[in-house]
Amino acid sequence: MLKTDELFIRPQKGWLGINFADLWRYRELFYFLAWRDILVRYKQTFLGVAWAIINPIIQMLVWTFIF
Repeated sequence: MLKTDELFIRPQKGWLGINFADLWRYRELFYFLAWRDILVRYKQTFLGVAWAIINPIIQMLVWTFIF
């Protein structure tokens, strides 16, 4: 038995579904959410948030000297 009050949500094709005005309007929200994720991820480490910057630099130096 098929219900007539069912709602089907389908993705839109291409970039037409992105509202760039809303993205620009809420850019501060995206910034704060990203910053919060970084703080939560590296809060327990000894170096804290600086580890997010120091770690890639150290890896780059190690790979540079090895190869």
